[in-house]
Amino acid sequence: MFVSKLKTRGALRTVLSVAAAATTLAVLTACSGTSSSGGNLTTKQAAEQLQKILSITPGASSGQGVTFNLGASYPLSGGGASDGVELTNAVNMAVEQVLAAGGPTIKVTYADNKSGDPAASKDSMRQLIAAGVPAKLSSYSDGLGAMLEDTVKSKMLSLDGVAGAAIFAQGVPYFYGSRASAPLDVLPGALKYWAQVHPDKKKVGLLGWDLGPLNAVIQATVFKMIADAGLEFNGLWETVPITSNDYAASIAKIKANEPDLLIMGMANQAPAVYSVQAKSAGVKATALGIEFTQTAVAASKGVWSQDGFLFSMDYFDATNPVNPLAKTFVDSYKTKYGTLPGFYAANAYEDVLAFWQLIRGAIAKGANPNNSDALLAALEANPTFPSVYGGDSKAPGVLGIDLKTHTVSQRPMGLYLYKGDTVTTLATFGVNGSDFTIIKK
Repeated sequence: MFVSKLKTRGALRTVLSVAAAATTLAVLTACSGTSSSGGNLTTKQAAEQLQKILSITPGASSGQGVTFNLGASYPLSGGGASDGVELTNAVNMAVEQVLAAGGPTIKVTYADNKSGDPAASKDSMRQLIAAGVPAKLSSYSDGLGAMLEDTVKSKMLSLDGVAGAAIFAQGVPYFYGSRASAPLDVLPGALKYWAQVHPDKKKVGLLGWDLGPLNAVIQATVFKMIADAGLEFNGLWETVPITSNDYAASIAKIKANEPDLLIMGMANQAPAVYSVQAKSAGVKATALGIEFTQTAVAASKGVWSQDGFLFSMDYFDATNPVNPLAKTFVDSYKTKYGTLPGFYAANAYEDVLAFWQLIRGAIAKGANPNNSDALLAALEANPTFPSVYGGDSKAPGVLGIDLKTHTVSQRPMGLYLYKGDTVTTLATFGVNGSDFTIIKK
């Protein structure tokens, strides 16, 4: 999501088992149906598969007998609360599997950033510092930027698998994005597709969350991407409060200066709420989103299914897990929670396994894995991690992190169309549009 350097707070939750009552949440990331891998995988079976996939030999080298304290600043309330359920579900499951596979006991302290609320995110960081955790799972590019200063001061190594490393967060010490960031990573490929497939529709505008002082740097970056794709910015740059559900004023401005393509710098259910209001108002501009969830599909009230929704991201298709780690993840998630996981769950699962790798790296050097600098040294020594994205039937994909920018260096992503309860891949590409391939026009 587009994020900015605001200051934030939140409420703490310190339980390993969160949101068990919410397992009926539908978080399919594609069409309805079941995983091709069939589900029905117990924790013990999943742990055995992790040992094989990750080449784990239980013992001191794998962290067996170690207790590791991990924080998590997640959207447990607010507009992204349903995403918070998915995130905590995946973390709790991963923690159980790591222990069963001969890894450490990971104790998770959850804190609520209230879906990027500035005051709540800042408070969540204070409470994680008080809990003494050396590392944390982050979201909203460390709470819409508000947590970054304290992240550096406390030396709390952080992986943000929800928003990745936003433009303003790149290179910040101890903070790393572990998924594709919008607009930096995903827009170049999406705009390249649009320019090639719709050469007569060159005008591009934006509707996004108002992120205060960081709007300017985001504008400069997006303007350059539009120009680099051979497209034209039409002068429409509309921003709304992150909590807004009323887009009437913005829609009036969009209709007065309607682009061919409208970049949606918003996440959670906001793009869907806009789509409902825009259709009612007769807006014809094609919206390009940076996120897709089933909760947003529900909020679209059938508009997306009927008219379609274009989105660009690192999309996880739980109906077709393509590598062994993805298959283990999907099957065990479905067994445990009775539904298929979305990309938030996939990213959280990856992040826990990434921290397990860092723990093993610290132990291999004879260091204390609960020391953030020891974890950081392990990351710098090997900034690649097994991924549920990409790969093939024999091996997991690879999540690569750039040690200079702290954003992803390896991450499969693409442009997709959701319509009629089905997600269709239109193009695939890597970071900054590398390896661009059109799949369907």
